[in-house]
Amino acid sequence: MTQPLAEERHAQILSLLMQRGSCRTTEIVDRLGISGSTVRRDLDLLAERGLIRKVHGGAIINSQDQVYQERQTLGQREKERIGQLALTLLAPGQILYLDAGTTALQVALALKRTPALTRTLRVVTHGINVAYELNGECQLMVIGGENYGSTYSLVGPDALSIIERYSYDVFLVGCTSIDPARGLTNSNLIEAQQKTAIMARARQSVLIADHSKWNVPGFATFAALSDVRTWVTDAAPPDARTHFERAGVRVLDERPAQPPQP
Repeated sequence: MTQPLAEERHAQILSLLMQRGSCRTTEIVDRLGISGSTVRRDLDLLAERGLIRKVHGGAIINSQDQVYQERQTLGQREKERIGQLALTLLAPGQILYLDAGTTALQVALALKRTPALTRTLRVVTHGINVAYELNGECQLMVIGGENYGSTYSLVGPDALSIIERYSYDVFLVGCTSIDPARGLTNSNLIEAQQKTAIMARARQSVLIADHSKWNVPGFATFAALSDVRTWVTDAAPPDARTHFERAGVRVLDERPAQPPQP
């Protein structure tokens, strides 16, 4: 029996925990056909990433609903500023794919406040709450699929098949973390795969992520830094700005313009 690679193991463990809520270490060993020490290392890593919680003899999945509600309140002002800044990159008449997530939601709310632009756009999204906010505000297409946990995100094979039928002018994409070594990451493989598919169909992709996402180890990589044209953020850390600019990516934040050197 061929043993799964690390990311495959992590995805399988998360899938088991999402189905059952909790699993014993011995059960994971039996299901994946790997050693107990490997399972314990994998559980330690997933716990460090905040995806699970270890308990005596096993692990339980973190409540996705709780995690999402916490994310909605974390850095809200920063996300509001990102939402407003992102609109400066849009042009009337474009086909905009707007990601799911708490930062994407702030873009949707900014669009509601800018009807002169928004009414000219065709917006595509798989975010349920994003679609709710934009209903009646523009030409709106909602990608169907299976609701992932409680993240208000529609995903899966049906969603992927619909995404691949169309092309998009701009994809405003969020992420769980920005790993300098591995690129843009998401906390689960399902949504990571979906982001990669959308980027392949978009003429340009724009990252919308606040500064706290920088230099945080991630789980599933969906793109390299160089795969986005612009990073819209609240205040880019100096080393993050350097990494992105070296990758040929424009960094757009609220940093005051620097005076020309004498």
